[in-house]
Order: sequence, then structure tokens, then C-alpha cells
Amino acid sequence: MQSVKLSVTVRRNLERKYDGAALKQIDAAVKRWVAADAARGIKTVHVALDDAVAMKKLGVAALKGAATAEKMKTAIDRLWTRLAPEYLVLFGSQDVVPYFIVDNPSFSPDGDDDKIVPTDNPYACSGAFRKLQRSSYLVPDRVVGRIPDMPSATDPSWLLDYMETATNWSSQTRNAFADGYVICCDAWKGAALKCVEYIGEAPSQLLVSPPAGDASADARTRLGSKLHMIKCHGAQLDPKFYGQKGNSYPDALFSGTLKPEVKAQMLAAAMCCYGAQVYSPNDPAASLPGEWPIASTYLRQGALGFAGSTMIAWVGADQMMCADWIVASYLKGALGGASLGRAFLESKQDYICWLNQQGQVPDLADEKTLVEYVLLADPSIHPVAAAPGPALAAAGGTAAAVAARPSPLALQERHQRRVVRAQMAAQMRGILPTRSAAKGEALGRAARLFETAKQLLAADAEGLGMRAEAVRVEKLETRFPGAQAAATRGAPARAVAAASGRIGNRQSFEYYWSGRRMFDAHKRIRLVKVETDAQGNVLRTSVVHSS
Repeated sequence: MQSVKLSVTVRRNLERKYDGAALKQIDAAVKRWVAADAARGIKTVHVALDDAVAMKKLGVAALKGAATAEKMKTAIDRLWTRLAPEYLVLFGSQDVVPYFIVDNPSFSPDGDDDKIVPTDNPYACSGAFRKLQRSSYLVPDRVVGRIPDMPSATDPSWLLDYMETATNWSSQTRNAFADGYVICCDAWKGAALKCVEYIGEAPSQLLVSPPAGDASADARTRLGSKLHMIKCHGAQLDPKFYGQKGNSYPDALFSGTLKPEVKAQMLAAAMCCYGAQVYSPNDPAASLPGEWPIASTYLRQGALGFAGSTMIAWVGADQMMCADWIVASYLKGALGGASLGRAFLESKQDYICWLNQQGQVPDLADEKTLVEYVLLADPSIHPVAAAPGPALAAAGGTAAAVAARPSPLALQERHQRRVVRAQMAAQMRGILPTRSAAKGEALGRAARLFETAKQLLAADAEGLGMRAEAVRVEKLETRFPGAQAAATRGAPARAVAAASGRIGNRQSFEYYWSGRRMFDAHKRIRLVKVETDAQGNVLRTSVVHSS
């Protein structure tokens, strides 16, 4: 028995970029990768979805015409039915395997001005994609990672260098990732400390920018660590991350500084805006032409993978929020023995589950976070080997040996984890709220509630241009399936009525105010939420910051 990993690409898109010699190098790298996976108990099926011969062998029609994300997902879904893989690899950057493009849930002309979000989340969802139905792509249930080359590049080294990592990796002990490089803005120290503690690192490890930055001795000393977690600011087409103190945004990390410091088998993730953006260094709009994107720097120089955001990200200042939870949970899972893909999937699902356990549902900032975060990695890589069982340990076995030679039972357990996660996703989708524009009395409460919003922001409300009339009010209705589920199980009518009475339908209103200003050439965006019940009583409030 083997686990199956499905790797998909579009051959004609690769052929548009690379000459014959480069394509031979890529094909040879894929063969080495497939052989290495086989030794680890993984059967890797690498297929170009537009290759009629290869697809016919798999019993699925090849792509015709332009390779859109929707067409690719349809082909992947059909292959999924036939192969039942545990992993999916999207082989190539967005000009080879396109991102899905969805509307930004938290868009506001006054605040988060990303109108759209590039995402891989629909590929990670087993149901059909419907752009106007966010439940079809919000909650993933598949383990997915993207191995990117460089958009518009003719040099295959961006792809080949990471393929060496994907081929030759080996699981390490948790201690190999101790004493990591963890850095945050001065403005977000409270939430960053909680993130550091969540992943099991010592609070003393946290670097704060400023004063920490590329030129500081502490940062230079830590850059060679195998664990990187960065909670700073990022900018579009920019090879730097930035700290913040007041209205100043000093450099925190530059790809040129990072390049010689990246160690083989490093694990990295960032809460920064545009952290996972992969763009050509020769893009005429790049802020520093010729310099590498940070995510690509990690991957080309030997990191196991990188998790980050494609667009403006939302984080907490004093408490962990949105991207903080996704990144910290992902790293914690990977450091605990999960594969990169499993850790990433679970980070999203477990965040939704945690919200549900609090009696809440994902808000607009949460929804954007869920779709914009992508994993750039071979998802089957296990950075840390799971601890061997007592019998194996007594016989002299090692955790690394277990990872390299998984038992049939371990493979069955992997499959069962996927089944359970698919079931969890279906349940979560079932209680996503229906959103509609609020009207009448609910809308009329906005001016009064704006006073609550201003208190949350203190002086920032006026400084960011927030006004009571610049409000977005949403009516949320959540239908819980308790009564229906009880009836399906054959419960008596009395029990069904009791379940319906206990659970029933949830109705609330969310009021959002956002503001944006430029400081030191950087956007500062805040999104304030005040949630009320149907009568207008305040239930909870929150403020998220753009990173």
C-alpha cells in the first residue's frame, strides 16, 4: 500500500517559457523526485493536464483551449475520483497553473482596497467551484501545495533548485528548529509574544523591529536558524519586510540579506502583507528591480516551504487574530510531526473550528485570510519526524526511519485523517452564515455604534478618516443542522423539537468601519467590527490591522 500524491501542471505553459534544454532538465528533476517519493512510500503521479495521451491513460479528458483555473479544477476533481490521492501539488507559478481569482470579502474603498484575491483554496475544496458562493471555496478539505517557478522566467533554476529540496529532504528532530528567527513590529509585540509561545518557542527569542533589522547583530545572528516566523509589514512587488514604531517603518528583512543566510531544510512562514507574492525581479513595477521576492529567496536557497499571503493580510496587535492563527498553527503542526500540507490544511480548519467553539463564525477579515493564504511547498514534506513508538524505540528504531519507511498502518492512518478532515469541512460549510445587506432599523443603529468603534481605535478613528456614514452593515443568519441531523438518526419527535429549541437559527448583525492612510510610503489600514444581536445589543468588538 502506498500514499498517492497527484502533481499537475500545464505543459504548453511550460513550453511557452522554457527552451528544449530547460524542459529536459525539469523532466529529469521530476523523475528524481518521483523516485525519491517511492522510497518514502508515496506514489507520485505527475501529469500535464493538457497531455492527451497521459490523461487518457488515467481515464480523464485532457484540457482543451486556455488552461483556466476552473478547467484545471474540473480535471483535478475527476483525477481525484480515480486516484484518491492524499496530496495535491500545483506544479508551476501562476503563469503555468493559474490562481483562482475571487472577490475580496473585506474590500472597502476607504480601507482594504484589494478588490480581488488570488487563491489556491478552491483547488483544496472537493466541491464544485462557484464564484458567487463562498462556501464552495472557503473551507478546504484537501492537502495542497504549490511548487512555483518564476513568472515570465526563462531560467528553470527557480524550479530546479527547489526540486532538489523536495527530492532530498529528510525529517529532523524538533530540536533542529529550536531558537528560531522570530521577528515582529514594535506595534504588535503583544500578539507576537502569544504567537511565539503558541509554537513552543521562548518569549526571549522574539526580535522587535525597530530596533531589530537587517543591520542589527541579533537579527544577523538568528537569520541562520532553521525556523523563521515573521510578523511585520510587506508591500506589493517589494523584496523587503518592514518593522513599525509610530509612523516609522524601518527595514526589517531584505531578500538580499536573507539570500546567503537561508539554510537547507529551513521552515518559514509570514503574517506580512503580500508575503507569498511571487513576481519576476524584472517586473517594471518592482520596487527594487532585479531583487528576488522574499518567498522565492527562501525556496530557491533550500527552505522546505513558505506559507504566506497573496494580498493585504490582517493581524492582531495585542491578541492573535486572523493571519496570526493561520501561521502559528501551521508552524506548530509542522513542528509537531505533520506534513507541511497537512499542517496548512489543519491550520485553516482548526481556526474555523475554534471560532465555532466560541459560538462565532468567520467574519470578513477571517474569510479573506482563509482564501489568501497559500502554501508554497511540496505538501508531503515532513520537517519533523514523529516520535517512534515504544516498541520501535526499544528496538533501536529512530523517528527518521519511521518517516522514511512508513508502515501500512501509518499509511492507513494518513488516509483516515484525510477522510475525517473532509467530513469536518462539510460540517463547517453547513454552518457558514448567509450574509445580506442590513436594512431598516439595523442600519439606523450605525451612528450610535460608531461611538463604540471610535473608543476601540482611540485617536486612530479620526486619523484614519473613519466616519459613521462610511459603514458596512451585514445581516448574518446561520442555520444549524441539529434538528435535521437528529431526525435523520431516527430520533423521536420530542428529541427533534428539543434539539431545534436548543440550537435553532442564529441571527446577528456585523457593523464594519475601515480607514486607510499612508505613512512613510506604507499603507496603514484598520478594520473595526462591532457585532450585535437582533435587538442591537453589542455582543463583541474587534480591531484588525493590515500587515
